[in-house]
Amino acid sequence: MAMPHLTSAVLDHVADAVARGVSPLVVLDLDGTLYDNAPRTLRIIQEFAAAHGARYPDLYEVVTTLAPSAMRYKIADTLAAAGVDDPAIHREIEAFWFARFFTNEYVLYDLPLAGAAEFVNLIHRAGAVPTYLTGRDAPNMLQGTIAALQRDGFPVGPMNTRTILKHDFETPDEDYKRAVVTHLRPSGEVVAAFDNEPGLCNLLKQSFPDSVTVWLDTSHAPGAPALAEGVARIRRFTELLPTD
Repeated sequence: MAMPHLTSAVLDHVADAVARGVSPLVVLDLDGTLYDNAPRTLRIIQEFAAAHGARYPDLYEVVTTLAPSAMRYKIADTLAAAGVDDPAIHREIEAFWFARFFTNEYVLYDLPLAGAAEFVNLIHRAGAVPTYLTGRDAPNMLQGTIAALQRDGFPVGPMNTRTILKHDFETPDEDYKRAVVTHLRPSGEVVAAFDNEPGLCNLLKQSFPDSVTVWLDTSHAPGAPALAEGVARIRRFTELLPTD
């Protein structure tokens, strides 16, 4: 069975840390990294269209034909690409979306990216400590996040896993993750890190230069910086699974 180079590198780092009696932390972002949240956005847009079908019958006809792959980073861009050009409708749907997207109920519509659960279980069996580090906030999304991870077969809950969410909604993700980096240092050794935001990959690589840092080329915020030297790139976790 052949092991991809990046996976072998992660497993080697894990084994080295275990041999030294150190907890090998593998930092894993959720949205856009382990999970595709496009189905969550699509569900909310379609709910709006169904609830306001009498007011916007054409909108209902349009959005019920959309697939998750049609979702753009911004709601307005998604709607414009589908032929819905009215800024007033954009604003109304954006408000409807914002009230629902960051909640326990709707996070359950997310789907794991192909190979994500298999990869996390593979490194967990080898002794890694999956450290789910997400910009979701605990007051509104902790229960849904844990439920989804359990439902989808990720290792979560035991003492050799960690799940870290923001203490509030307002803190910017990068500020929050920068603070968490300081918290992680005395609690183990970060041997690998995975994120879909180039800026956060750069932060993690700078903070843990010896780690295997991997950018998930899925979706990211506009205006992202170039990747730092030494950050690897994959499109999906199936690239990291062993082959016959």
